[in-house]
Amino acid sequence: MTRTSIHLLAGMAILGLSGVAQAADMGGPYRAPTVVQPIAEASASGWYLRGDVGVGLTGSGKWSEGTIDAWNADPTFTGRAGWHSRSVGDTGTIGVGVGYQFNEYLRGDITAQYRANTRISGVNYIFADDGNWENKVTGKLRTGVFMANAYADLGNYSGLTPYVGAGLGAAYHRLSATDLGVGPDNDGATGRYVSAGNWQLAWALHTGLAYDISRNLKLDVGYSYMNLGTAKTGVLKCDDPCGGTTPPKGLGVKDLFSHDLHIGVRYLLNPVEKPVYAAPVVAKF
Repeated sequence: MTRTSIHLLAGMAILGLSGVAQAADMGGPYRAPTVVQPIAEASASGWYLRGDVGVGLTGSGKWSEGTIDAWNADPTFTGRAGWHSRSVGDTGTIGVGVGYQFNEYLRGDITAQYRANTRISGVNYIFADDGNWENKVTGKLRTGVFMANAYADLGNYSGLTPYVGAGLGAAYHRLSATDLGVGPDNDGATGRYVSAGNWQLAWALHTGLAYDISRNLKLDVGYSYMNLGTAKTGVLKCDDPCGGTTPPKGLGVKDLFSHDLHIGVRYLLNPVEKPVYAAPVVAKF
């Protein structure tokens, strides 16, 4: 091989290497795979605080009343005693709580809820052989609810997370009421049920929808069915003996329930970071 041929081959080799380097710089087909760095993202686990406001659409089942119960319990009574009507008004609610998100699908919290003054009203009657009595009962109910709750989050869809849950706890009721005679044979005497408080077992079923405002903050709109037990007053006090010779008793608003609608926020404390990797770059040759 001549010296001229050797020089020519060497020059071609240098030009070839230079072309490969240029192709790599320009993103050509000889580009090496890129190392993908992890992207930090907030995980679903951790402690959170919650707060909400709402309205409770409240109702009740049977009511008990000392005088009516006494007449119905008397085997010699041949008349009728009972309630014409009874109702429990709606109320505003405020709730706070602390909870823990175990993973993307399971969380639990402990909550305290204050239920503002609720008005109760009803009319009862006693139709007897020796006279008729009707009484209008009005009162005021306040309730606090303390509950442990568990929830199942049903997946995250573009920042929206539906959930269902259940809770078990206790409700503290304070009830006071008055009794005004309104019947044709009633002299209009007014009695007063002594204000009293009592604890009751409470339970709830929950459902709702959460929206991711940020990595730490969620907007929560939900519904809860609340079963709150029975609220009771103290004894009835009036000018003349209440219920004849029967010792005076109290008023019981039984089987209290509420359809609660609420809106609030959940704030995730110190969210733990977890790595999420982007799709790898595939080199083409």
